[in-house]
Amino acid sequence: MKRVRSSVLGKSTVCALLLCAVLMGSVFGLYLFCCFPYYETENWRESSRYYNLMWAYCEDIASYYADSLALEQNSRFYIDGSAQGETDSSAEERDVLKETELTYVDRQNILKRMEEFEQKMAPGATHFLYQVKTSDGSEVLMDNGKSLRERVDEVRYYTFIPGNYFDEPEVTYQMYENAMEYESTDARMQEYVIEYGVLKNVNETIDDDFSRLKTACEQARRELSCWLSGLAICVAVAAVSGIYLLWSAGYKAGSEEIVLKWQDKLWFEVYLSVAGGVAVALFALALLLLDGMSWQVFRGVHIDSMPDGEMLLMGAGVCACITASAGACMLLVRTVVVRLKGRAMARSTLLCRVLTHFWKVLRWTLDAAKTFLLRVPFLWKTILGFSIYFFGNIMLFPIARYGRNGVVGLLWYVLNLGALLLLCWWSLGFQRLRRGSRAISAGELSHQINTNRMPPDLKQHAENLNNLTIGLQEAVEQRLRSERFKAELITNVSHDLKTPLTSIINYVDLLKSTQQTDPKAAEYIEVLDRKSQRLKKLTEDLVEASKASTGTLKVEREKLSMAQLVDQALGEYEEKLHSRGLSVITSLTEEDSSVYADGRHLWRVLDNLLSNCCKYAMANTRVYLELTRGKGQVVLTVKNISREPLNVPSEQLMERFVRGDASRSTEGSGLGLSIARSLTELQGGTFELAVDGDLFKAIVTMPQAG
Repeated sequence: MKRVRSSVLGKSTVCALLLCAVLMGSVFGLYLFCCFPYYETENWRESSRYYNLMWAYCEDIASYYADSLALEQNSRFYIDGSAQGETDSSAEERDVLKETELTYVDRQNILKRMEEFEQKMAPGATHFLYQVKTSDGSEVLMDNGKSLRERVDEVRYYTFIPGNYFDEPEVTYQMYENAMEYESTDARMQEYVIEYGVLKNVNETIDDDFSRLKTACEQARRELSCWLSGLAICVAVAAVSGIYLLWSAGYKAGSEEIVLKWQDKLWFEVYLSVAGGVAVALFALALLLLDGMSWQVFRGVHIDSMPDGEMLLMGAGVCACITASAGACMLLVRTVVVRLKGRAMARSTLLCRVLTHFWKVLRWTLDAAKTFLLRVPFLWKTILGFSIYFFGNIMLFPIARYGRNGVVGLLWYVLNLGALLLLCWWSLGFQRLRRGSRAISAGELSHQINTNRMPPDLKQHAENLNNLTIGLQEAVEQRLRSERFKAELITNVSHDLKTPLTSIINYVDLLKSTQQTDPKAAEYIEVLDRKSQRLKKLTEDLVEASKASTGTLKVEREKLSMAQLVDQALGEYEEKLHSRGLSVITSLTEEDSSVYADGRHLWRVLDNLLSNCCKYAMANTRVYLELTRGKGQVVLTVKNISREPLNVPSEQLMERFVRGDASRSTEGSGLGLSIARSLTELQGGTFELAVDGDLFKAIVTMPQAG
């Protein structure tokens, strides 16, 4: 592929092939253009050449009749100016005869033309039949055949008026077609009508212009497909050759990069002026030559299969100009492609260099102005902007209002429109900033304010907020990672503690089953059993708290009766509550208190709340359990009086390892409320605490089952 691209011989061959294809294509196209009148219609009798030919024949007839009239008039006048029968003619008639006097040369030329016409229009020598009549059609003056109406395809009419032969020696008549009205002050200018037509059966037995026209039309229609195919092939070859030349342009053997030749290093404007000017000039010359040929093609009556020498010369000039113009255009396109491939278009274009330098200066100026404006305090920018607007209105409005100056009035409108657009721009930016800050304050830390096309001051403020959200998001992610790490640490440590703890509990059970003679040993075994069971409970709470906070617990929600579950829990804790001197006051709703929850997890929530009451409630007090329903929720409220002063906020009580007993003299682990909240939230509910002095209140809200 590289060798094909960089082959000099291949490029030269393809270039020659391109020029040959363009040349042959222009020849085919020019031939189609010249033969267009022959195949413009299906019927050769409807072509423009056919009508032009009949028009020329009528002109010949009119000229012949005008010449015959001129000879007839001059036959009465002698060369020395004396008229025959001068004694019998009036002075006015003699003046007329003198004005139409013909010389000997004129008479011979007229006789020669008339003889050629008679040979051309003789019966049997042409397919064209005619009759010259007076304007009223009463008398036939000339005729080259009988029964014209039966023999021709269509009878047509041509009207003419013989003119002054001596005033216009090249035109011996005046004519107009289709019996147009004519007003003349000269009585000698009488109107005549030519009835004419072409034989229905035109064949080659009579060799005249009409038979040759028919033959040329039939031949042109037969050869049309061949010439069109040749033109299409030339266009395809030229297109493929041009694509190859553009594809291989700039590549050279032994070089991997694009190689710029001397013509590719010139200023592009110079190259465009030369190559483009040559291409345009040659193409314009081709159009001029083609325009000169168009008269002969569309208006002429030339019927020969090959054009005359002048037409051949003009056609050769058209083809040569088109080929040279295509070559110049190809060179121009090639250098553009090479410059683009080599990324040298900008640096080799003078206009681009100038614009680039101008843009650098302009951008530096704008950056300097922007930096200066950003450093100016916002208050001073506001004062400056308002001052420009205010004084601009003061200066422009009176002139526009009273001076009726259109330019000043337009400037005043532009000033106010600019102020309006600036305020709208500022308002849209402020609205976007306010919407973004509202989203950030709502907790959407990943929200980023779009600062595109925002006023500089608002954009700077928005970027500060975006940076703030990024910092907050990183802090939150770091805290979440820390929490996750702590949860994993607790889970792993608890799991590692289970194995030795299980062994301790098993060995304590074995010791309890043996007979101990020493009372102290039995007491020690009892202490070991109690402490190991507490440690086991603490380990299980740690694992469950970790799983609940990370959401790894499996939740199977079903329809449960909250009131029935509370009754069962109170039944389980009745003995413990009674031993603590706590009396339970219940207020359970009589309505349906069904909820969607996991029974095992909801039971653990109730177990933790009642266990918390047993551990931390003041002895000989009351515990209140209230179950209510409303707004699609079932709410359980547990209230008791704390034995120790509650100097810890309610939110802190729900954290892990936080206990209401600051001395930590009880057996609690500080995980019960945290586990209860996590389990409640896993089931789609909410868990809240409220502390009022020594009054402790826990509120569990679960979604009601429909």
